[in-house]
Amino acid sequence: MRRRIIPILILLVLAGGAYVLTSRAEAQSGALTASGTIETTDVTVAPEAGGRVLNVLANEGDTVQAGQVIIQMDDSLLKAQLVQTQQSVAAAQASLKAAQANYDLLKAGAQTDQIAAAEQAVKTAEANVAGAQAQLAQMLAGPQAADIAAAQAAVAKASSDVTFAQQAYDGVVEGRATAKAYGVPGGGLGLMEEKMRAQLQAIQANYDVAVKRLAQLKRGATKDEIDQARARVAAAEAQQAQLQAQLDQLKSGARPEQLAAAQAQIEVAQAQADQSAAAIDVLKVQIDRLTLKAPLTGVVLKRSIEPGEVVMPGASLITIGDLTNLYIIVYVSESRYGEVKLGQSVQIKVDSFPGQTFTGTVSHIADQAEFTPRNVQTAEGRATTVFAVRVDVTNVDGKLKPGMPADVTFGQ
Repeated sequence: MRRRIIPILILLVLAGGAYVLTSRAEAQSGALTASGTIETTDVTVAPEAGGRVLNVLANEGDTVQAGQVIIQMDDSLLKAQLVQTQQSVAAAQASLKAAQANYDLLKAGAQTDQIAAAEQAVKTAEANVAGAQAQLAQMLAGPQAADIAAAQAAVAKASSDVTFAQQAYDGVVEGRATAKAYGVPGGGLGLMEEKMRAQLQAIQANYDVAVKRLAQLKRGATKDEIDQARARVAAAEAQQAQLQAQLDQLKSGARPEQLAAAQAQIEVAQAQADQSAAAIDVLKVQIDRLTLKAPLTGVVLKRSIEPGEVVMPGASLITIGDLTNLYIIVYVSESRYGEVKLGQSVQIKVDSFPGQTFTGTVSHIADQAEFTPRNVQTAEGRATTVFAVRVDVTNVDGKLKPGMPADVTFGQ
């Protein structure tokens, strides 16, 4: 039995091998076809900085243009910082201008009118010091009988003025009422009444001030008032010393070290101005990045964000695909690799449109062979080496969609 079965098996193997070789030869003699899935180049829109989303201006299925605003994030904090930095720039520029003016003044030397103005400023400062010191001395000495008597006299006079003004005002009011009772026009009296009322209010205010002054003299100065008076004296003396130093400097002229210090002030102010200006540029870039724009013209394939949500940097918010330029990746066996050329025109068919043929172009052929992907159906196919071929498809009418299975036929 073994001797009979072995020849039969050998014949079957030879017959099967011949069948396979014949089938391959017939397949290679026909048109080259391959199958794949239509794909598109899609881009994910993600923020470079985190924050709250204010508005989403695109929905799934919408067609967007390159550069179109699709997401607006909250930029209120950065805009407030921008205003603050702009104010800092203005202050830095003012400091730079003042430093330059000081340097120019030192270098040019003082003019006669400048010295005269400085001397007058020193005299004014001395008078201010004397006044502040006199006021402090008066507070420390306490209330004087003569001052109290003068204040009482001022209160009495102000009270008499109020009484007189009140009587005059009442007389005007009564006269207006009488004229009105007898049918006499009272327009003139009405105008006089307004003037008398204003005068009465001013005299009453003077009386209030006199009464307050008398009360202050009787009780004497408080500790807070004395401290404030001392602070005014110190401030006046400091201002006098500063003005005197400036006058002395104007008279003596600038020394080399003063010019060097003034030049250093200019350089510091310039650096501060440049730094503030650079900070403005940075804030503007950060604000601009919170307005997300479409990177290409295409269709929104996926939207993963809603207004009000807080997102992290790099989070996927919207996916946009270019549906006008699709492509298919197919695999061609090594034995028929020579039939495929770059730029070659191919025919494409999809199940969704039976009987209709679409056109594609071979745009890339892999430089290295690989084994057929594992999703093929037979072990024989998986063991075959193939070359990946990319076919670009122009989707002018928009019928083709990503994910559609497609059959590609290469020209003979």
